[in-house]
Amino acid sequence: MIEYMTKSERQVMELLWNSDQPLSCTEIVALSPNKTWKDSYIHSLIKSLMRKGIVKIEGFEPVSRSYARKFAPKINYNEYVLLSGYSEEEIKNTDSMIDLIKTIAGYSDTDHIRKAITNLI
Repeated sequence: MIEYMTKSERQVMELLWNSDQPLSCTEIVALSPNKTWKDSYIHSLIKSLMRKGIVKIEGFEPVSRSYARKFAPKINYNEYVLLSGYSEEEIKNTDSMIDLIKTIAGYSDTDHIRKAITNLI
């Protein structure tokens, strides 16, 4: 089971889930005008999301004389909903029930599948 995300982590993940390409910390900050966290906190948020297994390093991009890491979701939103012991509200926020069922079908852990189906009913 995956740990729940904080509000700030959720804001970062919504950007990553909705992006068609990996993002650097600088890009995440720039794309977050209504964020509830300070710019300098982005590194802690990313580190926490990586520890939770929700974000992965997807590459590097040259910046000045060094390189910036690019981040991408390790799991999609439906997988997060399934693996985090989701609530009814989160189910309603999934793109579609069909996508959620497809995600459920991709897991061999019968306890997760049983719980997911029970919550759908």
